Amino acid sequence: MRRLTCLIAVMFAAMTMLAQGTQDFASRFMQMCDEDTAVVCVTVSPKMMEQISRQNGVEISENMVQAIHKLKSARIVTATSNGDMYYNKAEKLLIKNSRRFHRNKSYNSQGVHGTFYTRQAKNGNTVELILLHGDTRGNTMVIVNLTGDIDKEFINSLAKHFGVKTAAA
Repeated sequence: MRRLTCLIAVMFAAMTMLAQGTQDFASRFMQMCDEDTAVVCVTVSPKMMEQISRQNGVEISENMVQAIHKLKSARIVTATSNGDMYYNKAEKLLIKNSRRFHRNKSYNSQGVHGTFYTRQAKNGNTVELILLHGDTRGNTMVIVNLTGDIDKEFINSLAKHFGVKTAAA
């Protein structure tokens, strides 16, 4: 009985460590802002994303719909005040973890700026996309954190929406 109890405890500890090791960026950032009520995180399920893509009046390309089907999760972190402070805090965390997250594309125009970061699996596929977006006019910050099977076409489509020139991808 002791061996069984010990085995269960070891398995539980291993699963907990594994779960913490695969934590997405939004979760890590929210841990840093644990007591901060100015920062809010919303998780959007793949089913909800699929429903949004089916709504009348919403124009989404077929490639974008296919990309949405490949996503596992979407987390949106917002700060409606002190946007620059939170943007810098998030960027420092990404830079601190530069072995995991790689800077991909950036944009900067008329009071808004942002950077795309990606995380690749060992096989080279992109499994996480982070869009760090700051609006100096509204003093806000938004992080969009997507996980799943993310292809370059999807990243380029999002980047194009924000005014990034994708020729230098």
